[in-house]
Amino acid sequence: MGFNIIFNSTGIINFAQGEFSMFGGLFAYTLAVSLSLPLYLAVLLALVITALIGAFMERLLIFPLRRASVLVAIIATIGASIFYKSLGRILWPKEAYKVPEFTPGNISLPGATISRQSLWVFGLTVVSVTAVYLFLNHTRAGKALRACSVNRLAASLVGINVARMSLYSFILAATLGGVAGLANAPYASYSIGLFLGVKGFTAAVVGGLGNTFGAVTGGIFLGLLEELIPGFLTVVLGVSTGYKDAVAAVLLIAVLLSRPQGILGRGVVEKV
Repeated sequence: MGFNIIFNSTGIINFAQGEFSMFGGLFAYTLAVSLSLPLYLAVLLALVITALIGAFMERLLIFPLRRASVLVAIIATIGASIFYKSLGRILWPKEAYKVPEFTPGNISLPGATISRQSLWVFGLTVVSVTAVYLFLNHTRAGKALRACSVNRLAASLVGINVARMSLYSFILAATLGGVAGLANAPYASYSIGLFLGVKGFTAAVVGGLGNTFGAVTGGIFLGLLEELIPGFLTVVLGVSTGYKDAVAAVLLIAVLLSRPQGILGRGVVEKV
């Protein structure tokens, strides 16, 4: 959803979106473990800090490039991703940091055991989708963001501050990225941004780039394939499960070749 919100309001793909997840998880570690703050307070502060990082990125990097081409802005986000990852490696040099689980333990089901923490991923997804839906459809700023996604020039002509909407989109996307990082916070590291960024971008493309809620459908579809395909290869063909991370890359290529607009996306018609 973070990828799509920024794409809709600015027309660019933010390749630093994964690093927002890194900051969400690792700031939660610093606040909860290093500073011994209550977990709920550490989580809230980590989200606020991540949102501020998104705001500063938009004001200091994207806003000065508002008259540049989209390609230049996208390259700038790649540079920001490299900078954030390097910063994360300096501040949190270990390969992994253990943040206390929100609800430790497992749930036993017939034939399966599920970590309680994994349920937070589902729960936070539901909460995030609901919050974004309410924001986009029932607030003035959200409706302005939707107008920018349809036509930024027309939105500016009717008095919408497009530059401010760009700022709001980065704050919202950074917050969503921070939430994703918090869901994975018990296993956070400076490299988690690349992992989640690739999966998130694939989900956005599969669901339909520009379709905010289609990204959730794409994410669920990708997650199912990542579990089913390695299981099939291991049980039926006896192949190692090390190929699991290749599923996202193969799926991304397949969608771009067969249906570039994604599962729920619509093709664009241009008059020439």
